[in-house]
Amino acid sequence: MKFNYKILAIAASIVAVIFWILIDNTYDNGDSITHYAISRYSWKHTYLLFDNWGKPVFTILSSPFAQLGWKGMTFFNSMIGVITCCLVAQIINKLKWGISPYFALLLFFIPNYPLALNSGLTEPLYALVLTLTVYLIIIERYSWAAIAISFLPFVRSEGFISMAVIAMFFVALNRWKEILFMLTGLVCISILGFLVQYESILWIFTTNPYTHGIDNYGSGGWSDFFVKFYYMTGIPFTVLFWGATLLIIKVLVGHLITNFKETFTRIEFLLFGSFFSFFLAHVVFWKFGLFHSFGMSRVLISIIPIGLLMVLYLFNVISEQLQKSKMILSFCIACFIIFPFTDNISAWNFSKEFEENPETLAMKNISNDIRIDTLKKDAIYYSSFPLMIFLDCDVYDKNRYRDLVEIKRNGKPEGSYAVISEDWFMTIEGNIKKDDTLFDGLENIYSKKISDNNTVNVFISK
Repeated sequence: MKFNYKILAIAASIVAVIFWILIDNTYDNGDSITHYAISRYSWKHTYLLFDNWGKPVFTILSSPFAQLGWKGMTFFNSMIGVITCCLVAQIINKLKWGISPYFALLLFFIPNYPLALNSGLTEPLYALVLTLTVYLIIIERYSWAAIAISFLPFVRSEGFISMAVIAMFFVALNRWKEILFMLTGLVCISILGFLVQYESILWIFTTNPYTHGIDNYGSGGWSDFFVKFYYMTGIPFTVLFWGATLLIIKVLVGHLITNFKETFTRIEFLLFGSFFSFFLAHVVFWKFGLFHSFGMSRVLISIIPIGLLMVLYLFNVISEQLQKSKMILSFCIACFIIFPFTDNISAWNFSKEFEENPETLAMKNISNDIRIDTLKKDAIYYSSFPLMIFLDCDVYDKNRYRDLVEIKRNGKPEGSYAVISEDWFMTIEGNIKKDDTLFDGLENIYSKKISDNNTVNVFISK
């Protein structure tokens, strides 16, 4: 079947919209909600556009959609997924691989990828920009590739790691001008943030949320992310991916021996380097508890499209070098598509992953019992950011809403106030225990158990 870009785009859009309609889940009740809130309230509180944790590029691009509510935000990420799929198809087409560009649609059958699209997370946009950079390099638009990758750190901080791989590619090609272009994002975002919000032109570095503060996120083992990768992607993808990895390593080693410098200009290096620089960085971060790493498997969404391209590279070799390749590839594709519908632990769990989380629903229903936003108090202190967003509270109104950590740090405030505590965030994010002295003398006017190990309490000063 002759490749038609419009047909591919329409097919990808239909698949993405089906998931967008069916999935009623935030995928993540922490960062997903926080990024959504930053985007949603950034037009009212413009300093949020350059919030370093929220990531300026993500916030600026997603904010128009977030004004439409949660479904607007997930529509934004869903369309990001469509564009990424189209780029994967274009890469296959431009490289003239012996497989159909329509294989790019397999992206939507990697179990956690479509789930993550229906969230407020930054990972899908990171995946798009990284894939776009690879595409621009393949069509030899090197300057544009350098500019595109330069904005990646302002989608997710790991962008600096991915930039190092692309920089190695440009150095191997003696493209020194492109190395300078890779400063574009840093210069633009630094100046804009300085003009809009910050007093220092170096605000990107001085306000980096991952290099200071209490790190209460723990650490793990060397193998954790290798196991998480399987749970994120499923059996067919995992098996094929590691097969592709071994093949690419074989090719790269062969070229390293015969032509060392030329090795770093090959598509194999771009794919392998882009994937494993990110992957192994998180292995190390989690092992040693660095940069507030929480060992979250969802970060791998950022490199899933690159991982798929590595699998499709294997498919291309199979199609060119093996007899009965059509039968082999048909079997692989069938496994890809069928697997998410099985009862395997890494397949889709429709009752859990497509429906609203019971804890989230319980949080939202609190407003049926008590209205936090209408409490007649001078200030409201909270421990859980997502909870307040579910309760439709504009926590960026600092005259009324404040982080509970302020009481812990500065002592009890004067005047009347309320405290909204949620056990998980209070302990993990705020490092505050349930029996902390800051609760002494407060009256508990509301309590609701929202899960087996999480309770929401409302306290007021007497």
